[in-house]
Amino acid sequence: FKSSDMMKTTNYIKFLSTIFIIIQTSINVYAQNTSDEKYYINNNRHWFAEIPIWIPGFRGQISYGEIELSSSGNDEEGGSERLENDTGIEFYFVGRIAAKYNKIWIQADAFSGAVSSSFSYTSLISNTEKEIVEVKVNGTIPRLILGYSIWSKSDNAKFNIELVPYAGIRYVSLKLRSEVFDLTNLIDVKPDWFEPLVGVYIPVIYKRFKIEIQADYGYSGNNNSWVVSNRYRYRISQLIDVQLGWNLIRLYHKGIIDDKELETTIRLFGPTAGVGFRF
Repeated sequence: FKSSDMMKTTNYIKFLSTIFIIIQTSINVYAQNTSDEKYYINNNRHWFAEIPIWIPGFRGQISYGEIELSSSGNDEEGGSERLENDTGIEFYFVGRIAAKYNKIWIQADAFSGAVSSSFSYTSLISNTEKEIVEVKVNGTIPRLILGYSIWSKSDNAKFNIELVPYAGIRYVSLKLRSEVFDLTNLIDVKPDWFEPLVGVYIPVIYKRFKIEIQADYGYSGNNNSWVVSNRYRYRISQLIDVQLGWNLIRLYHKGIIDDKELETTIRLFGPTAGVGFRF
């Protein structure tokens, strides 16, 4: 196997191990309540918290001064053996807490972690057309949102669907760093910004199953972001449920850092798994 393949295999094993722990937890608490009590619609608890694990891929384009970097995920980039450091999938931790009172819904969450990938570098100071470089992004992205349910439909205490538009604020803090052979710190910048956002949250409930679709858009000056999430939940007791899902974050930044223009588009995407607790 190539080093990148081994890295991906190792991290997928970690992800499967996480799923196994979730399943084992489910078995241990399975018999806590009767079947009807486990229905999502039969819930008198207002607060919910979870800490899922997210395993994102990383793609994008970075322009900083005369430096141009891009990543499309092709074999040439992903399979390069010239990189001294392993690149690829790493863990992000996602903390989330939410509360609902009648039609009012509030949520605070944060993505935090680091991920790296192979990028193509077009050199402007040598005869080499392209080099393969490692780019690593460290990110912390907290979000606070407030929503109000404007429409819902229920059926026989088993099924419910809601439409919850929301507004809020997001803070994006990134650290981008790249290296190319013996040239260190080819890019080492720390863009950050606040932005207001608007979005929609759609929970669909049937008995002990729940699908959550959430998407929002934030904008501030030359910066903007998209965040799209979907989660598939199963309630194993009145207190605990488990989830598998998928997150996509797209970040765009344009601004002057150290007298050079930085323009970057970053895409983070991948599966999530976690355990949720109601209280």
